[in-house]
Amino acid sequence: MKIAILGTKGVPGHHGVEVVVDSLLPHLSNLGYEITVYGYDTYTEEMSDYAGAQVKVVPGSSSGSLEMISHMWNASAATNKEAFDIVHIHSTDPCLLAWKPKARFGTIATSHGQAYLRKKWGLIPRTMSKVAERFFIHVPQMLTSVSKPLANYYRLKYNREVHYLPNGIIFREKPQEVFLEKWGLKPRQFLFCSAGRVERTKGLHTLFEAYAALDTNLPLVIAGGGSGSDSEYLEQLTRNKPEGALFTGFLTGDEFYALYAHARVFVFPSEYEAMSMALLEGLSFGTPTVYSDIPENLAVADGLAYPFKVSDADSLSSQLGVVLGQYDDAVALGQKARSVVRQNHNWAEIAAQYHQLYLDLAASN
Repeated sequence: MKIAILGTKGVPGHHGVEVVVDSLLPHLSNLGYEITVYGYDTYTEEMSDYAGAQVKVVPGSSSGSLEMISHMWNASAATNKEAFDIVHIHSTDPCLLAWKPKARFGTIATSHGQAYLRKKWGLIPRTMSKVAERFFIHVPQMLTSVSKPLANYYRLKYNREVHYLPNGIIFREKPQEVFLEKWGLKPRQFLFCSAGRVERTKGLHTLFEAYAALDTNLPLVIAGGGSGSDSEYLEQLTRNKPEGALFTGFLTGDEFYALYAHARVFVFPSEYEAMSMALLEGLSFGTPTVYSDIPENLAVADGLAYPFKVSDADSLSSQLGVVLGQYDDAVALGQKARSVVRQNHNWAEIAAQYHQLYLDLAASN
């Protein structure tokens, strides 16, 4: 079957949705699918063979308010010039145009979260995002969500079946300790937070308050920034960061994963997620983890790490103290987490679940 993938900025993936698409491509290609990814001209480039898929670039606005809708419009138009069996739209906001692309067997859409909950967005973008959720529910023939709580929310609110297919993780060996030298770090002698796109919902202000109250000499390292970050919030954090806190900026590759692997504790203070790749990464390395107790995080890490009350700096500081004070127990729990995540978040198995949904969609049409 020929599959068109829309709604993503493209590949290679560096954040969120793009990482999910990037990770699924080789497995879906191995299952025999002919896949075309339609990416933004502001993000990717045309490739005839990327992980077994073809990547095509469509033009669109670079303006934040128009970027998604303009690229989705042009991607849909390009899709209709070819004979695809299925169109797969990733993210709910692009579903504003879910009626436009046509395919032999129809459309499947995957929710990666509720963008209208992001605090940096104004009234108009949040309103449009809520409208897009309605299109997501009512237009595609089949729906999935990477978050079990979110899938349940859709079922209860809209009485529509939404299949839960989790995100996966690529299991890596620990990168060499030499990658820590650039930052003057030593293994197990620092706290680490991966923020990705830095915005207020990442909860770094809560982390800073908790860290300032914590009785420790361990430095706090934060990786994140780059495209899509809230520059005003990032500047505020940089000005007011407590002594001992260090921003690395946006990192990739072994330089990035070495921080996960060799941290004494991984801290994840996010106020909103669907299914966080960052949280999965921390758990996959077996690093003792402290995370905010939002339902989406609990669905992944309950019983595998240490939750704290979301947005509560006292709770976070207290839980960090517990982990540091009972570190052998925390390490043992981290090893359990690594094993469970390896079992439940395997990309090959997740791709096989998408494969079955594609077959079901084809059979129903």
